[in-house]
Amino acid sequence: MNQQERLIEILKLLETEPFLKQETLANHFDISKDTARRDILKLVEQDLVERVNGGIQLPIIKQQIESYKNRVVTKSAEKKAIAELARPFILEKQTIWLDVSTTVETISAKPFSCHPLIVTNSIDNAVSFSKNGNDIYLLGGYFQAKSHLLKGPMVIKELMNFNFDIAFIGASGISDDGIFFDELDDISLHQQLREQAKQVVLLIDSSKLNRTTTFKINFDSIDTLITNEPLPENLKQVIQEQPINLIHP
Repeated sequence: MNQQERLIEILKLLETEPFLKQETLANHFDISKDTARRDILKLVEQDLVERVNGGIQLPIIKQQIESYKNRVVTKSAEKKAIAELARPFILEKQTIWLDVSTTVETISAKPFSCHPLIVTNSIDNAVSFSKNGNDIYLLGGYFQAKSHLLKGPMVIKELMNFNFDIAFIGASGISDDGIFFDELDDISLHQQLREQAKQVVLLIDSSKLNRTTTFKINFDSIDTLITNEPLPENLKQVIQEQPINLIHP
């Protein structure tokens, strides 16, 4: 088990254990105390745990999960409809990318009958999908608390090691001019995903249709668009001019 896999397992253990000592981690993973200490330092550096009384606890993640649950409830019917349309894309032993997105996260509401390897930079996705027993690789980087994600050049560097069967992405908006995101870092990540994925599937609910922000990518960055209702006429016309598979109820 490498360090990234241990870090995910430690976060899972802290969902049920309020407190873990360094020696407990060393015994659990059959590693040295120095290795356990380095794992703890890595989690502390990324603000994923807090050090207390010779061990670690997880109040930050607990707060994040509650906040995330509240966000998922918003537009939940629309997100569930999109997730149901997206799930048939997932087949046995695929390698799948999952974006930081409450709509993408909704795919985890039901267990998979197949066994995909899930790759993500989202703490919330890692926690949510791990509950169904999925194999998860969490990309490393700087922790961004407001979005519950790991970011930075190391994320892009690690991303380049993967050959994805499918990349499920979200977005802040879509218009007849392109697909929009809130941060500049999102652009380089999604441009790299285009290079690494056989198929890129955009999941976006109707509240984001004809919505724009500062940063955008072009329509050739996606292969499939899944939403919860028919597109407005201006968007429908643009999408039909592209080699994009459009899916809605």
